[in-house]
Amino acid sequence: MTGLPELAFLRAAAGAELLREAADTPGSLPQRVARLRKRYSQELVSAALEQLSLRQRAAPKFPRASEMFFTPAGVEQASAEVVAAWRAARFPEGATVLDLCCGNGGDGLASAERGPVMAFDIDPATAWCAQTNARAIPHPDRMQVATADVTRLRLHGDAAFFDPSRRREGRRTRGGEGYLPPLDFTDEIRAAIPNVCVKVSPAIDDAELEALGARVEFVSLRGECKEAALWFGDIGPRSARSAAVLPVGATLQADLSAPPPAVSEPREWLYEPDPAVIRAHLIAEIAERLGASQLDPQIAYLTSDSPAESPFATAYRILEWMPFSLKRLDRRLREMGRRVYAVKRRGVPLEPEEIARTLRGAGDRDAVVVLTRVNDKPAAILCERADRQPAQTTESQKEHRS
Repeated sequence: MTGLPELAFLRAAAGAELLREAADTPGSLPQRVARLRKRYSQELVSAALEQLSLRQRAAPKFPRASEMFFTPAGVEQASAEVVAAWRAARFPEGATVLDLCCGNGGDGLASAERGPVMAFDIDPATAWCAQTNARAIPHPDRMQVATADVTRLRLHGDAAFFDPSRRREGRRTRGGEGYLPPLDFTDEIRAAIPNVCVKVSPAIDDAELEALGARVEFVSLRGECKEAALWFGDIGPRSARSAAVLPVGATLQADLSAPPPAVSEPREWLYEPDPAVIRAHLIAEIAERLGASQLDPQIAYLTSDSPAESPFATAYRILEWMPFSLKRLDRRLREMGRRVYAVKRRGVPLEPEEIARTLRGAGDRDAVVVLTRVNDKPAAILCERADRQPAQTTESQKEHRS
């Protein structure tokens, strides 16, 4: 990984020139390296090419990525700017916020838009990037960064944001005991600062979340559940569980009075709840809002007789449904003049990619094929999106485009 001397050079005028030259140099990687090596050392060339690659990877998360500096781990674990801003808005304006394990500074930058931030990271290069990136905000003096082991600090402030590393030896870890620092360090933070937000993986076990005693908010961005936030004290959502859907900025909170959804066969409309809603176990809440039933008590797909718009679910108009039979499904697609746009599945041990390769279909109109269970029996549902726009393709939705 690039060290502090190389990063400092890249921030200077000569380094900016190297970055521009590296970006404009054509050819394969070996060819680019050979050309740049005529003027710069191997260490500086490697640092410049790595930084350009990291900025490219960070661009979907940070609109100003081309002006910022990153480390590989910092890019990988950073929240998107819109998510960081959403979370920072939950802290009181003007409050002094501690950003513990700040990474390359994304969350600290968002909090510094509202008040002073003291940020810390154990890695010197990572902390340097965070401090340097503060130059991109309107009030760079609001964010101060230091290299430190947060577990050895005397903590004081109005609120704290804790973002432990969710990787150990280069591999993701699901349980909080594998985080660095371990997730139970939250107890020490809360002993000093009552108002705390902790960022965790959305895949963390429910039992572990309950043991922490936090209010849990699952956050999705453009149809993918990105992370979970644990809220303590007087900040954040008030219910035990909630789902935030971004970038629209809508929140669905748990409601203990919401009745379990009825179960019915597919009707006129199919609804797929947002992944954050599903992860937060808020199916009863969204079903009540939509006036919808479940296709199966164990599956998140909902159905109703009339359409309803909601940021918490994607609506599909049902064209036809049938007990699952690959031959019959393919025949009906051809008879209806429909080609397969996407295959989605939930609750059945079938791979969308394999099914999509098998189904031929016909015609120039798209169909979304949903493979699921209806009253505990495999079924296939032919749909089209309510807005007739392309469906999002995400790993969590198990979609496949043909």
